[in-house]
Amino acid sequence: MIIQTIIISINKGGITFMHFQGFPLKPLEASLKPRRRPTVKYTVAAVMLGLLATSAQAQSAHQGTAEAEQQNPVQQRYTFNLPEQHLLYSLGEFTATTQIAVIRQDGQPIDGIAPALHGEMTADEALRTLLAGSSLAISYRNPRTAELLPPSTATTVGNQTAFSTVTVEADRIDDNWVYHDPRSASVITREQIDRTPPRHAADMLQETPGVYSAVNAQDPGLSVNIRGMQDFGRVNMMVDGMRQNFNENGHQQRNGTMYVDSELLSDVVIEKGASTGVHGAGAIAGSANFRTIDVDDVLLPGKDIGVRLRGMTGVGGEGNGVNFIGSAAVAGRLGDRWELLAARSKRNFGEYAPGRRRPNYDFLTVGVQDQFHQELQQDVERVRFTDNEQDSNLFKARFHIDDDQSLTFSYLGTELSYNNVSDRQVLRAGEVVDGDNAWRRFGDANTTSDSVSLRYNLNPESPLINLEANAYFVSTEGNRYIEAGRPVIEGGTNMTDLYWMMGSCEQNPVQDRHYNACRAGLDNNNRTEIDTYGFTLENTARFSLGGIDGLSSNHGIEYFIDKGKSTTTQERGGRQFGGSLNTMQPNGERSIASAFGNLQWEDETFTLAAGLRYDYYKLKGSTQLPGAEWTYNDRYAMALRYAQSRLNSAESQCRSPYLSEAQRQRACDRIPQEQAFVNDPTTFPNYQTGNNFNPMWQSETVLHDYDVDNSMDKLLPTLSAAYRPNENIELFANWGRGWRPPALTETLMQGSHPGDPFAVLFPNPHAQPETSRSWDLGANFTAQDLFKRGDRFFSKLSYYDTRVDNYLITSMVNVMPGQPGTGLGHTMFVPNLLPMNFRGLELEIDYDADTWYTQANYTHVLGSDNQFCQRIYPLGSGWIQQDIPNEDGSYPDAHYEAIEAGYESREDQLDNQTYCGIDVIGMNSARQLPMDRGSLTFGTRWFDQRLDVGTRLNYSAGGGPEDFDFDLWPTYVTWDLYASYQVSPNLLLRASMLNVRDRNYVTGYSDIFSKSYGAGRTLMAGAELRF
Repeated sequence: MIIQTIIISINKGGITFMHFQGFPLKPLEASLKPRRRPTVKYTVAAVMLGLLATSAQAQSAHQGTAEAEQQNPVQQRYTFNLPEQHLLYSLGEFTATTQIAVIRQDGQPIDGIAPALHGEMTADEALRTLLAGSSLAISYRNPRTAELLPPSTATTVGNQTAFSTVTVEADRIDDNWVYHDPRSASVITREQIDRTPPRHAADMLQETPGVYSAVNAQDPGLSVNIRGMQDFGRVNMMVDGMRQNFNENGHQQRNGTMYVDSELLSDVVIEKGASTGVHGAGAIAGSANFRTIDVDDVLLPGKDIGVRLRGMTGVGGEGNGVNFIGSAAVAGRLGDRWELLAARSKRNFGEYAPGRRRPNYDFLTVGVQDQFHQELQQDVERVRFTDNEQDSNLFKARFHIDDDQSLTFSYLGTELSYNNVSDRQVLRAGEVVDGDNAWRRFGDANTTSDSVSLRYNLNPESPLINLEANAYFVSTEGNRYIEAGRPVIEGGTNMTDLYWMMGSCEQNPVQDRHYNACRAGLDNNNRTEIDTYGFTLENTARFSLGGIDGLSSNHGIEYFIDKGKSTTTQERGGRQFGGSLNTMQPNGERSIASAFGNLQWEDETFTLAAGLRYDYYKLKGSTQLPGAEWTYNDRYAMALRYAQSRLNSAESQCRSPYLSEAQRQRACDRIPQEQAFVNDPTTFPNYQTGNNFNPMWQSETVLHDYDVDNSMDKLLPTLSAAYRPNENIELFANWGRGWRPPALTETLMQGSHPGDPFAVLFPNPHAQPETSRSWDLGANFTAQDLFKRGDRFFSKLSYYDTRVDNYLITSMVNVMPGQPGTGLGHTMFVPNLLPMNFRGLELEIDYDADTWYTQANYTHVLGSDNQFCQRIYPLGSGWIQQDIPNEDGSYPDAHYEAIEAGYESREDQLDNQTYCGIDVIGMNSARQLPMDRGSLTFGTRWFDQRLDVGTRLNYSAGGGPEDFDFDLWPTYVTWDLYASYQVSPNLLLRASMLNVRDRNYVTGYSDIFSKSYGAGRTLMAGAELRF
């Protein structure tokens, strides 16, 4: 798939980099067209890295010792196989092979045809051979940068100087493309991941503005939050473009998780806001694509076979539970057709100690549903049950059908073992729980996830075809075990074990007197599985129309279907003794089919684009829906009911041992008369006038089996524009509409809350899609030679404003049809009747001066917490009795009052009753906006850039509901240190110390129920070996 297009213009002012997704600034002149298409598909990362390399002190290109030759890439030997072609394309492939950038800054063209180049030679020999017929000379700025010296004459066309321009298209490019992209996007690079190796996958998001995670340190699942929105596909989380749609129902902290191994990643691409691109269906917040390593990440330059071994471990007493993080990968190119890669990784962690400096206890008793606070302390020496283990396997095979086509098969599988753990307990029976018992382990937990894809690429010389098709399958299965509870003890005897030993518990049916004891001996396994089948097809066409150049179209289709199946089984000793569907978790099918198109025009100054997406959504499944059954009781029926209740009372009092003999006798004497009234209620003296006998409608709430077969569609437009007043500044604006249809859980979940019979969960098959309107305004600023020769500066500033209507939230107070009262404890997903607003500013800065560098990001959240309103009867009131005429033909007063108020009926009036307040919305990630957050990295390079030493500051502002006096997430600052040393081209050593000052903190926006601290001071060291 063609992810990006980069235009590189070299002029007298320096190097200008302009990025446009899928669209070139202008086509190459005919004289630049190669005799055959250059094979740059997997070389762009190297080309861009070389072109953006900063200047360093010049070194001699020739050194006398073998060791110096090994360290100087100019004198290293490489194998070349370049055809005779345009010089510009040969230089691009030279850079890809050697990692040596070839630049030119005088504004003159790179013309001519380069000779064929075959065989093994040094980089310097190869470069001079390619330039032999061009009159260009070479000056090495440093071992990684070669500058072309100008010829004595310049080429002009009219009054314009011809620039050296190349359009590069690739799957993977240097991460600095985000600063040339006129939209909000970020990249988490492999370098960033390696500086501070993540204990939890969420740690990778630390340096990305606008991105958060409701992390739970005891659960390795990753939930990505973009700009305050997460769960149920609001963020499209992917691995190599494959949707990861797994979710387990919880307190809306991670209703949508993925399981990814950082060891096998090349980078992570975050795109924010609504999109009419290939991955935009149903994602109103954006997307996060975790891209795995490829062949070029393993091979050394100029090699066709390679091995990469990586390992990291905790050091001594400061290891803090880091046992091992590592991987092994082997890759190779077999001839001109095949590329193969296989990798295996392992991550193993034990429990860790939190920081000991500046502990904060205020957040411990800040309520989720109600605000309450007590002055108490609960000291935690170790965060229990944070031990986990992960094993992953990756395999890729790419077959080049010819120069224009390739077929790629990939498989990624991961297995995780961890713990099924309770929420944090602070108080029990009014007493502070000891910190060692703050969390309770229910049992084991494990998850397996397999992702398989087959990708086809077609990229011929025609500008109208740049096509990618991808078919994939993702299967994720989670198992959470709840070990057997307390056994039944009678007279000092363990009756549970006794009955199981005697075989009484294996009878069918189990006798009533044995049932409770037998059940206490069973483990429960809650199994949730979601399979996703997906297909994407997109093409990018570039063309001219009516003499207008710079037109392009990106268009395609996407389809995916999620199939959920959840069960609960009872087990003992590995044997299964029963099972049923788990209606609390996803069961059913949900699919979205999408077609999209984007049309763009651009020149050197302006970009204008418009897109349109059509989505069709379908959901099928079964649930049980509450409803009201009304019965009309006439005067006779009411009298009969009254007579029967009187008879029952007399018979009960006649037998009651708690009454006196006289009282019992009087009750017994009443029985014949009461029985006569039951036989003929009309014999009551006041039968015609008694209020007890007035006719009445009475309701009963019942659960009906309900088959859901919902479908709907939507047209969603986007608009964007960019303006470049000069080569350093780009201003951009994006606007778009999005939607998110309801998920399986939101539509179908039904049952009683585990361990809390008071809380009953109900489905909402009538839920409507969320709809969004998003604005994105920003500016990119790029410069080279800003403060010193060869430095480079990049920055992106964005303002976002997203409004979501019909946002589905978890409400715990919902009145069911036909019922009076408040509905407390009735939980379901309901739409917020008020719009949800998410606004803020995001800043990214990247400056590199060769010997030192700095990177910074900051997110400033604007606005206040969102407000919530909902319908009191989300499924309808079902109150029909006040809209039915009385026996005399009149209606109850409530009916007339509703008509006078403008409603069709009393039922209609009740259906539209609303309640506004945050007190019933206690388990939603959107209940409060994210907090401000940022990081600052500063590093230095020594010894010809072989030694890299740096530090990172992490900041999180306090956060929580505005009406709380104490933060749910207190403010904190932590510091990290990192270092790496390139001993040789084959060996790299690394070390990191996280949370250097051992600060006690709770990660901002983390799980409000687990309340688990971040890790204290942690020292890690390791190595990477490539050969």
